[in-house]
Amino acid sequence: MSTRTTTRPLPHASVASGRLPPVWGIVLIGIGVMITLGILLASLPGPTPYQPEVIGAPFAQVSTTLIDHGDLKMEEYAESVFRIRNTGDQPLQILDEPRVELIQGCCPPRAIVSQMTLQPGEETTISLRFTMYEMMGGPHEFRVHVLTNDPTQPTIPLTILSNWLE
Repeated sequence: MSTRTTTRPLPHASVASGRLPPVWGIVLIGIGVMITLGILLASLPGPTPYQPEVIGAPFAQVSTTLIDHGDLKMEEYAESVFRIRNTGDQPLQILDEPRVELIQGCCPPRAIVSQMTLQPGEETTISLRFTMYEMMGGPHEFRVHVLTNDPTQPTIPLTILSNWLE
């Protein structure tokens, strides 16, 4: 009985000949690209440090002091959002929940403050969400009084207008 052996080339014979298989080439290129990207990202400048507009005190910068919702349908919700940013170099404090004064209409909503103490550069929102129902139609005006420790504006008045159609 004779035994016969056949020789087949090994699947990775190119390694023995000094050539890398195509998969290794792709892996090495990928590693090179990742190293290059890492170096580029590390060399980018970081975020610009906060530059206060007012030195020696907090300062409340308000995005807008008037929101006019115009004509609204009954039972439709209106949402008013005011943004206040501390552009001073000292902490800004909202001293209490803002008081909502009824100027015209009825049923003033509650004002919700997202953050009561703002470090320099931080922002907070004051949000009011409300609707009107049958027999509550017509023009409505609310004045929101925001008390702060900002020495230039200890009280910030914000106004909300709406006209509810029956």
